[in-house]
Amino acid sequence: MYIKATTSLIIFFFLTACGYQLRGAVELPEGMENLYLENASGQLRDEISKALKFSKGKLVSSPKEAGIVIKILKEEMRTRVLSLSATGKANQFELLYNLIFSIYDPSGKLLLANQRVQSQRSYFNDQEEVLAQTNEEQLIRNEMYSQAVRSIVIRARIAMENNHENSTKKPKEIPLKKNLTK
Repeated sequence: MYIKATTSLIIFFFLTACGYQLRGAVELPEGMENLYLENASGQLRDEISKALKFSKGKLVSSPKEAGIVIKILKEEMRTRVLSLSATGKANQFELLYNLIFSIYDPSGKLLLANQRVQSQRSYFNDQEEVLAQTNEEQLIRNEMYSQAVRSIVIRARIAMENNHENSTKKPKEIPLKKNLTK
């Protein structure tokens, strides 16, 4: 019993020491623990909420409560047929996801404008395993949304760091001209 507990503890320390974290967890920059999301689809909102929950953050109900505001300008998930069988049924599909968003600070100051995330995946449509095909499509969609969330967090981190650097920079001192007239 003592050996199992010690072994488990050692494995835990090795995993945390190497930077291991749960899938879905993202490292949130300071100030991004509270995020306000505007105009997002239900699936994107769910993925962001899940990622924030794993990272000890949360979606808030108003921009005033947030450390950062993400405004979704355009979000589109499309499916198109890539190939047909001899009988005219779809053999292969492609999912296309397009997201355009802007990032603001809580006061409404624009930090990053019109950021685009695009993702595409294709999958085989097995005509005999309809249920499996539906599950595969949903798994692919979820992964595409997760990828979009990671991209949003990375860009938000960069925007917040740039905003912080700009707000803490000292203005350049301009040397005064010496009075050369006598």
